[in-house]
Amino acid sequence: MTYLYAGLLGLALAITVRVGLPGLPLLLAAAGLLAMRTLRALRRRDQDLEPRNDVERWIFGTCANWALYNCEHTTGPAAALEPNYERTPMLFGGRLGPYDSKEQRQYFLDMLDSPWDIHSRRELLETVTYMSTGPGFQKCQTRADQAWELCRCTQLLAIAFRLGWISRRDMVRRSCRVGRLIQRTFSGWQEMSESFLARCLLWMEDPSPGADMRRAIHKALWLRPDSPYNLPWDLPLN
Repeated sequence: MTYLYAGLLGLALAITVRVGLPGLPLLLAAAGLLAMRTLRALRRRDQDLEPRNDVERWIFGTCANWALYNCEHTTGPAAALEPNYERTPMLFGGRLGPYDSKEQRQYFLDMLDSPWDIHSRRELLETVTYMSTGPGFQKCQTRADQAWELCRCTQLLAIAFRLGWISRRDMVRRSCRVGRLIQRTFSGWQEMSESFLARCLLWMEDPSPGADMRRAIHKALWLRPDSPYNLPWDLPLN
């Protein structure tokens, strides 16, 4: 349909060139229709970043602390001292839209470059395997280390989806595989989230402003009515 509107705009432009001002209303109408169509398409793509069902919400819960931090820390008001984590959008990848814009792609590519040193789809998926079923997970000594490895796997898969390296279906399929391992490793949302937070604070060299933000997000996730932590821990991940 967008191509139809674009064609209509081109036709209107041609008419305007031929007949002058009498063709201007048609040109403006076509331009308006094209703009409306484009805005609707962008809005739908941004909404597609939200979890669609309980399985996707469960998956999001495993990397929710990172996603909400990513959203508020990078796109929220720079002067905000108390980000509203109770209302921060829950989006795969955390970052607000527009989906797949040049700026968005570069943001995620930069994130993968440092500190991950990941530069391709293959490297990302190999890293997920290493951290979930490979030496990265097998060498973990504590629950905090295990949560840090596993929860960052679903984080990476969300980034791969945002970059278009994998489809949404593939992201969900691979994340469910990691999620089932998370279910077997931890007793519930509380143990998983607190273990992840403990390792995250160590990584962020607590005390620091970033560490304080992570604590605030952790608290908010337990208070939100739409929190994925309200889902059954043993939800079937098909």
